[in-house]
Amino acid sequence: MESLRTIDFKDKHFECQGRKFYLKDSLSFARYRELQKLNLQFGYSGTFFDIYNNVKTAYDCLNTIKFAEGAIVLYNILQGIVSLDEKYDPAWKICALFIDEEGEDPTIYNEGKMGEKIDCWSCELDVLPFFQLAASLVPGWIDAYKNAIQNGLPGEEKKESI
Repeated sequence: MESLRTIDFKDKHFECQGRKFYLKDSLSFARYRELQKLNLQFGYSGTFFDIYNNVKTAYDCLNTIKFAEGAIVLYNILQGIVSLDEKYDPAWKICALFIDEEGEDPTIYNEGKMGEKIDCWSCELDVLPFFQLAASLVPGWIDAYKNAIQNGLPGEEKKESI
């Protein structure tokens, strides 16, 4: 079995499947608009804490005989789970905004082109550097992550380490 290749974004460029890619330090207006949406998806929409809160809300609605409200919350959870198979992870999409293929127009946001790049990378590259890049590009995410690791989720009791 072939191992995945790990790239170093400090180099600002890499090759994958014979294609050349370049990490950019700036974004066009079109790509920045997309980044704003992806920041929210990356930071909030997929956490276990959010899922827990939504399930708890549905449970509370059902316990207070608010069946319609509970059904809507559960429906939204189901739609979110189903859509996980239908879309690219927000971290990869954030990276695709900042990484251009040789000859790509950096002023244009093209969903299809973003998907092509992600598909190419997924064939031979390790995902960790892409996740780390995305985390570094989402304002406040790393600090929030460190806080959650150190302090746990809100409402959780701190556990003593053994």
